[in-house]
Amino acid sequence: MSSKPPGDVSPEGIERFFADRNIDAFCISDISRITAPADRHPRSILPLCRTIIIFGIALTDRFYFGTSEEQGAETRHLLATLESTVLALRDLLVQAGSATEVILPLPLTINDGQVRGRLSLKYCAADAGLGTIGENTLLINPEYGNRLVLAAVITDREIASSIRPASLPACIHCHRCVEACPAGAISNGEVDMTACRSFISPIPRFIRPLAFRLMRGRWSARILTSVLNLAAPFLITRIDIPVSCTACVTACPYFHKGKR
Repeated sequence: MSSKPPGDVSPEGIERFFADRNIDAFCISDISRITAPADRHPRSILPLCRTIIIFGIALTDRFYFGTSEEQGAETRHLLATLESTVLALRDLLVQAGSATEVILPLPLTINDGQVRGRLSLKYCAADAGLGTIGENTLLINPEYGNRLVLAAVITDREIASSIRPASLPACIHCHRCVEACPAGAISNGEVDMTACRSFISPIPRFIRPLAFRLMRGRWSARILTSVLNLAAPFLITRIDIPVSCTACVTACPYFHKGKR
């Protein structure tokens, strides 16, 4: 029996791939454009990486303003779509003979008190030309504003980069996100995750001081990372836990862009 022929992994083929799955935005970038630090660079995951393909799905209004049930349904649909898309793209590239790694929002790592993904997808996306970074550290996309949730595939295959937009939206530093944050977590273009309500709300109040202390320990952070990744899929998809805070997102002048 003959094996399945490889799919089209040209820039045009990848564009059709995303169009068939109704993905809102994507870009292809030569890895030389990515300026991430060495320990968080795509080549720290795939040493011979040549190309990163980043795509995003825009959150709808019901994620921000819907009931707990609507927010939970939106989150489950989002995570399922990201995962199915990134795995299908990986399979397409593997069939074409390319070494490939997938990058999703989860799992997370904790290092020196900071919670991070395997890569900083938003900064990689900004380097690649998908948008710019705002004062609240979110990606601002020309069409969808700050609503995109990102995933990516990195590969050793050389694929022509997407054409960069003639202009990209720029944060105007209006400080609306800073003023809107009820926890005062945004300062000087950084977000203190130990203050951000979206991060800390699932953590019971009485163990937060201990959790934040453990985040700064070398070995305790590793243990906490394992616990976080076991709990995160459950916590973020429970229908009785509403989105805790999106004030910095909805206050941004670019929030109006995107799906309704």
